[in-house]
Amino acid sequence: MIGVNPDVERADWDAFVAAHPAGHFFQSWDWGVLQEGLDASPLRIAATEGDRIVAAAQLLIFEGTKRFVVVPRGPVVDPANEEAFHAILDAAGQASAALGARLLRLEPQWTFDPHIVERLQRHEFVEAKQHIMPPRTILVDLRPPPDDIWKAFQSTTRNRVRVAEKRGTTVRVAKADEVGEFVRLVDETNARHGLRPARAEMYTRAMDLFGARDAMRLYLACDGDAVLAGIMVFVWGGTATYLWGASSSTERSRALNPNQLLHWNAMQWARERGCTTYDFFGVPDFDEETLEKEYAAQEGGWWNLYRFKRGFGGTVHRHLGTFDWRIPSAQAT
Repeated sequence: MIGVNPDVERADWDAFVAAHPAGHFFQSWDWGVLQEGLDASPLRIAATEGDRIVAAAQLLIFEGTKRFVVVPRGPVVDPANEEAFHAILDAAGQASAALGARLLRLEPQWTFDPHIVERLQRHEFVEAKQHIMPPRTILVDLRPPPDDIWKAFQSTTRNRVRVAEKRGTTVRVAKADEVGEFVRLVDETNARHGLRPARAEMYTRAMDLFGARDAMRLYLACDGDAVLAGIMVFVWGGTATYLWGASSSTERSRALNPNQLLHWNAMQWARERGCTTYDFFGVPDFDEETLEKEYAAQEGGWWNLYRFKRGFGGTVHRHLGTFDWRIPSAQAT
């Protein structure tokens, strides 16, 4: 029999999420701690069979005009295990209703499968019109030897790495007290795109929680003492995920091509750590045929990111999507 255990220990939780094919660092214990210091309160629910965890869901509870709950890249469960699948969905729904939430949003790590969509619909989940997590990404296979990974890059990307190295661009792993340099770049990048200033505490908490145990690295590309660009890459299970990046828009920075070199360094570190996949996190939500047909003519936003990320080879991957359960007033307390 599968039951619900609200008292799972941190080590057991993280061991399960890290080992599971559907696990993601957004479902790690520390990601909940990070969010607790920002806008959300975490609630962790595990479905267990005996003393073995078979499913987990970290709920992030947000307070707005109405309380709502998000399960980022979760729940962590094998959808083929019907008993565990239903147990964790029921538990997440009941917990959300008991909290007085009006919405429960799931954004699973699962690959798109219409049969799983149908099963969620039977639980009264509907596909959301908006999403927090990007529905598609590019995944680079890190299992081949480094030379083969390099050869799979497009020639333009390889050339830009070589140019950066030839012109003296260096890459280093930042220390905790250098996060401010990255925040400065994020602010500059956001201003360039008309976005809000960075929340510095998000990056400092990520460094404190993940960077301190080398589960995340902030890579900085430099021209002497001048920081040109930076990326934050998280390692969880067998996947390294590029989550945040920023760069200077100066002529010198553009001439030195730091960005491709940053990712090549991060990929080599991830492979050394035993990762088999490098996740670029997000591209426009179109099939690969459309992306390849349209990217040269499109400008701005995710299209610019796709043009950059496609240069590293890899394959376009579609996640299941975003699904909402609007909790009836009679159930929300």
